[in-house]
Amino acid sequence: MKIIKYITLALVLLNLPSIGLFTYGGGVGAMLSYATIFMLVVYYALEKKTTPNWWIIIIALLYFMIGALQYEGAPMAFMMELIKYFIFVIGGYELAKNTSTLELFVFFLIGALSIGVEAMSFTNDYGRYAGFYLNANVAGFICIYGYSIIYGLKSSTLKLLGQFVFTLMGLLTFSRTFIVIWVLLNLISLKVSIKNVRIFGIAFLIFSTLLFIDQVVGLNNPRFEQLKSLVSDDQKVSSEEISEDSRTETWAQFYDQIFESPIIGSGYGTFSGKINSMGVHNSYLMIIGEAGIIPFLLFLVYMARLFFKSFMHFKKAPYLIMMTISLAVFLLANHNFFTFYYMTFAAMWIQYQIYKIDNEEEELEEEKLIEA
Repeated sequence: MKIIKYITLALVLLNLPSIGLFTYGGGVGAMLSYATIFMLVVYYALEKKTTPNWWIIIIALLYFMIGALQYEGAPMAFMMELIKYFIFVIGGYELAKNTSTLELFVFFLIGALSIGVEAMSFTNDYGRYAGFYLNANVAGFICIYGYSIIYGLKSSTLKLLGQFVFTLMGLLTFSRTFIVIWVLLNLISLKVSIKNVRIFGIAFLIFSTLLFIDQVVGLNNPRFEQLKSLVSDDQKVSSEEISEDSRTETWAQFYDQIFESPIIGSGYGTFSGKINSMGVHNSYLMIIGEAGIIPFLLFLVYMARLFFKSFMHFKKAPYLIMMTISLAVFLLANHNFFTFYYMTFAAMWIQYQIYKIDNEEEELEEEKLIEA
């Protein structure tokens, strides 16, 4: 079972189907995509069955069904996406339940290291690096989510390794969202232990490493030049340059379309780039834009519940609120919650960890009542 488990985790968390598609073409990409679904079916068939994830099932059902009302693409393509996603949610939730914090850390660490491999071994025209994830903003999510996980580890050595690797690799994505959340998580970590202030010292070493990589391979990226200018207090960098290509400008192009059909949306694929050439780059806006207000509100309730529950368990498991913040904020800059399986997997993993802590506390209360 462990071999099946690790192969399936690799397919899901390391984005191997997309890598196959990008590197070897549609045939290999499709084969790995179906292999992912097949491995999930096998894993689910062999694993002990437990309660399914009704939250995600209901949200996804509403999103796909309402979105289908005005869908203008190929029906077979839509049906395949629908079937594959529900197989993933059912099988993937069992996989998430049986994935430990350490195992999750290792797979995200491997994914993050692929960013460094790309930066040192390959050149691109964008000056931003994504490794296995192909998109730099998505790679930034992998790094910040992995960074959150380290606060759930017992080994101080692994924590230090994770802090260094996830921060450095995250900076190589040149994702502004990554930097904002990184600062926020480190401020939260001071509440866990004042010793975590050391990361701001380690940041100097990390930035020095980034400068070294720039000298070796040449990080041809305007954002890196802006970062160096900010550190050196160079007045050449203006606020307009830093905020260039803002996500808010992208979102604004879709607001009118949302207001035109707020009840049932504009149809599956209209906000995620499947029908139009450009996506909204925001999962919340994508849901309301494609399927209307009902799945949107339910999804907000789901995310709010994760936030509230993880906040309540801060003392016992501070990493959960960090992971929830990482996911919630990155969904503001990405519209692929239902297509990038590792994002749904990340949400389900947090959800189950909260469920486990709730159960432990209920059992403890019951034991106290019996003893009394």
